[in-house]
Amino acid sequence: MMMAMKRQMNRRGALRTLVFASVCGGACGVGPGRWFVSGVQAGETAVFRMSFDDFSQLKNSYGSVRLNVPGIPSSSSQIVVTRMPGNQFYAVSAKCTHKGVAVDAFKKGVGLRCPAHFSQFEANGKVVKSPARSSLKSYKATYNGSDAVSVEFPNLGYSVATEFVEAGAGGRVKLEFKTLSGMDYSVQVRGTVNGGESARAQFSLSPGGSLSKSSIGGDGNTVSLYIAPTEDAGFITIMRE
Repeated sequence: MMMAMKRQMNRRGALRTLVFASVCGGACGVGPGRWFVSGVQAGETAVFRMSFDDFSQLKNSYGSVRLNVPGIPSSSSQIVVTRMPGNQFYAVSAKCTHKGVAVDAFKKGVGLRCPAHFSQFEANGKVVKSPARSSLKSYKATYNGSDAVSVEFPNLGYSVATEFVEAGAGGRVKLEFKTLSGMDYSVQVRGTVNGGESARAQFSLSPGGSLSKSSIGGDGNTVSLYIAPTEDAGFITIMRE
């Protein structure tokens, strides 16, 4: 009896942790253009592989996309990735060095421009128009020669286990996982991969259903949940209770 209880206790805790991020191309409006979700694992350097099938803006020269990367040690988690002629790729922080407003994705003839005070930067982050006086922080971007670019973020405390998978347009993220009979499951969302404050997320069981559930009982089958993150990037932990 004691061994059975111990095995059951070992099943409790975090089932899986995922990283989520919103992505938009060009000038970003209200809310995410698309959600991307991936598994994460322990590590110090996160390498985000961006397939051109998912990020179609990067298939051609002057294409650019702005996305969120949770865990970047900055008050802004957004970056801009741009493809320039000659297969040159650049990844820079989207945080304008003037007042911290996020710059828009690159536009030919305009560059990276702050929509608030109109500072402008080259694709590589070099400042070309004030009031900003310093360049944007840059990150290493490596092109694989065919269909993807990888951006490296050191010192994040996690690494991406798989490439990003599109999780749907609009405000909801789909979570799918195998359950155990007799166990309850909930979802927590936090801004850091380990520690920090977390909040239990309300979810629905259908893409358009009411976000009114906070837990669900397992029956041995695979379940699909839908949540609506209130932040542009962060970490989702599926809890088994």
